[in-house]
Amino acid sequence: MDNYRKLFPITQEKVYLNHAATAPLSTRVKSALDKYIETRMKTQPGNWEESAQKGAELKQLFAGMIKAESADRIAFTQNTTHGLNIIASGLNWQPGDEILIPEKEFPANVYPFKNLEKLGVKIKYLPTPQGGLQASTLTDNISPKTKLLTLSFVEYLSGFKHDMEAIGQICQEYDILFIVDSIQGAGAMPIDVQNFHIDGLANGGQKWLMSPPGTGFLYVTKDLQGRISQCHLGWTGLEDFDNFLDYDRKPLETAARYELGSLNFAGITAAHAALSLLTEVGLDNIYQHIVKLTDHAIHGLKEAGYNLYTNQNRKHRSGIVTFYPDSGVEQLFEKMQENDIVCSFRSNMIRIAPHFYNNFADIEAVLDVCRKFR
Repeated sequence: MDNYRKLFPITQEKVYLNHAATAPLSTRVKSALDKYIETRMKTQPGNWEESAQKGAELKQLFAGMIKAESADRIAFTQNTTHGLNIIASGLNWQPGDEILIPEKEFPANVYPFKNLEKLGVKIKYLPTPQGGLQASTLTDNISPKTKLLTLSFVEYLSGFKHDMEAIGQICQEYDILFIVDSIQGAGAMPIDVQNFHIDGLANGGQKWLMSPPGTGFLYVTKDLQGRISQCHLGWTGLEDFDNFLDYDRKPLETAARYELGSLNFAGITAAHAALSLLTEVGLDNIYQHIVKLTDHAIHGLKEAGYNLYTNQNRKHRSGIVTFYPDSGVEQLFEKMQENDIVCSFRSNMIRIAPHFYNNFADIEAVLDVCRKFR
């Protein structure tokens, strides 16, 4: 992976281990944006055809990454919350309907559904003592009123990677919609929406996908799309959208019906470059490399006497390692900053999240600070 490291200039200044928050952009992304801006400034201010082509290609990349049925099942969104709101606000809810959510979910995957409480929908938070939802806990909490489960592919704080196949199978057996916030997993590890029986999935671009903010996407099955009554409708989400004065056009048969007008083509151009790079490296290769880095981190932290919040079971491992000392966690975080290590301070713990261009020296930099702090 070292040959890709040079594509990330931030490595010359920082030890960047904060991809679970916001990722740095690569030189390939910058070059793509520079070209787009130059074109918009000088030669083709509209640039519609080229931008539309980039958009179509990016949807193919998104679809391939999550193994969707086709790119027709993908819509561009602003972020994860935007995609989840399309689903939550479009379903036919009845008073007493129940939604299951694991406790300690990131707010992006809570508020779109909590907003439904005004309709009489009930939210039930499921216990996650091991850092994430166990399949048995899900089964124990299903009732005749349960309509939907929403969870993160990878939990943002613990880094717990859910057993998506087992959970998806349970949802299918009980006829429960399975909705996933994949932002902490997509781009860092493989995901298969069809094998996992996922009905809807939302993802922002600014974390592991290494794209600018505002470059999210939504996946919906054809069945789920048929159950969503759109709260918002825009002219580009309709058939024959350039027939401007025909106001009786129908929504598109594809998920693009959720796109309301002119798209963020600068962001799409950047995301296209970012996803092309991730595809070039390969998600399996990325995940294997990340696991090696996090293995090294976990081993070193345990040897140094630190407490691990992250579940150490390889089955539930991701790119996130969260830990804390017995005391002085804020001071330790300050030491990280003083040593140009970029990580996160979350819930009185320290979270590191390496990506494919990081190396063992980056992990050793963290461990060195931890050893000296003890």
